[in-house]
Amino acid sequence: MITRAVAALAFATLVAACGPKPAPAPGGGGGDTTPPPTEVTLDTSKLGTSCGADGSCADGLSCARYYGIAGPSGPEFSSCEVACDTGQECPAGTACVTIADGPGAVCRVVETSDQPPVGE
Repeated sequence: MITRAVAALAFATLVAACGPKPAPAPGGGGGDTTPPPTEVTLDTSKLGTSCGADGSCADGLSCARYYGIAGPSGPEFSSCEVACDTGQECPAGTACVTIADGPGAVCRVVETSDQPPVGE
């Protein structure tokens, strides 16, 4: 009889230890001490501008090198961009557009107009 009680207690302890873990309380206590990512302030007026002679760009932008419509037989171009071809989000006020004969999928400033769409 004691053996059966010990076995039941061991089983209950095992089930409790292997069961689902409760979610951490909001606001801390979860053990993750990684600070949230800091948002980089991006000067969107610099999107698409030429890279510096050494390939330098403003903070948050990277130098994209590409050939135009002539391909490798033509000149190589470069511009400061935020690439969006691998699923990363574009900064606020910009959208991911593809420039086929240019740097590819990059973020560009969203143009807004006070004019209604054609046909309305």
